[in-house]
Amino acid sequence: MALELLAFPLVLFLPGYTLVNVLFPRKGELDREYDVLYRITLGIVMSIVVLVLLGFLLNAASPPTGMGYFTAGNLWFSLSALTLAFFVVGWWRGAYPILGRIHPALGRPMPREAASILGDLDVDRRTLVKFQELAGERERLRREVRDADRRITLHTGSMRTHYEEKRKEAQEQLRAVDAAIAKLEEARAEELY
Repeated sequence: MALELLAFPLVLFLPGYTLVNVLFPRKGELDREYDVLYRITLGIVMSIVVLVLLGFLLNAASPPTGMGYFTAGNLWFSLSALTLAFFVVGWWRGAYPILGRIHPALGRPMPREAASILGDLDVDRRTLVKFQELAGERERLRREVRDADRRITLHTGSMRTHYEEKRKEAQEQLRAVDAAIAKLEEARAEELY
């Protein structure tokens, strides 16, 4: 019974989750808001993919006579080895900063941000934060415009007029945010060149 309880996460979660952490080591790299949910979901899906590919590999490596290498023991050992390998590579890439709290020797630096990887640019932190804030505001305003458009088609009379005004206000605010982003981009381009 205890072996089955250990086998369930090993087969359906751990290999994929550690593989996702190898591929995307930074927190918030998949999504700012739902990063943990995406990691868990992708972990389950990738575990199934790893299991299927490992099964094909074990079956292909088997000798032509006999049962071959696709046995429970070989599968258990292979999945454990792959999970451990993915964990070590993910730790090396900085995906598990909590290990540094357990012991300082286990801590690894977080991977560099994408901007520094793409050209080792000295990105002004305030400008980057301002870009992120404006991008978030732009997404919120775009959702408001889409919501108002949807509600305009659903309502008539005074409610329709109300939502048309809300859409107009959101579009004006969206234009202002787009102008602010363009201004920041121009300022950043002048700094670089």
